Order: sequence, then C-alpha cells, then structure tokens
Amino acid sequence: MNILVTVGTTAFDELIESIDKLFENDTDVKVVAQTSSSSSYTPKNIDYFEFSSSFQSYIDNADLIVTHAGAGSVYSMLENGKKLVVVPNLTRADNHQIELAKYVQDKNFAISCFDLTEIQTCIYKAKETSFSSYESEKFFGHSVIRELLK
Repeated sequence: MNILVTVGTTAFDELIESIDKLFENDTDVKVVAQTSSSSSYTPKNIDYFEFSSSFQSYIDNADLIVTHAGAGSVYSMLENGKKLVVVPNLTRADNHQIELAKYVQDKNFAISCFDLTEIQTCIYKAKETSFSSYESEKFFGHSVIRELLK
C-alpha cells in the first residue's frame, strides 16, 4: 500500500512522527510525507519532502492519503477521489479542523482520526471502507458578490 501524508503549510510534527514510528518496520507499506518548512521533526524511517512541483504525481501514486484537516487539503484530496484519513491538528487554537473532520466522517467521505494513538487503526479501516463519492459544488455567486461590492 502506498500512503501519502500531507500537512500543508503548517507544521504538524505529531502526525509525521507518529506515522514515521508506526511504519518503521512495515515492508508492505510505503509512506511518503509532505512536511512543512516550519517542521522541527525530521522523519527517520519514511521518505519525505517539503515542496514538490509534481505534488499531483504523489497524489496519483497513493492508494491512501493521510491529511491534516485543513479545508484546502481535505477538499482537494476528496476531489481527487482517493481514500482518505483526516487528522485534525488538536494543538491549534481554533476548532475548524475538528468540525471539518467530523463533517467528512459523518458524510462517509473519509475516516477521521481524532487520536494519534489510533492512526494505524484508522489507516487500515480506511483501506477497507467504501466511501461515498464526493461531488464538489460549483460556486455561482459571483454576480451576488459583485452587486454587494457596488
């Protein structure tokens, strides 16, 4: 199984470190992680990169994606139609990542993992789960916004 872990632009060292340690000796799983430039943890057992102009190729090659619960990352991964594990960063001051993680799980778009000690279980559960397909809704409110700005 090929797993892509992505944290976007904000460091989420707890997630990267958990994955790095859990899959240290697992020869059936290949993990590649996209880390943040502000990360302080350096993976020892998995491949990683900070930025790639060919990021889409990592998505395409993944059987499953583990992502932080940032809206941009979650929705773009859902639009790619990949199996997904969403992990809210619980050290953040705001709760929007928790809310989004609950939403995608309630809609059966992804598995959400609220406890990093359960990340491996969440990954294997996601591998076996049939998810509802996500359809992005096109935004047609441009004329309304234009009128409001007059």
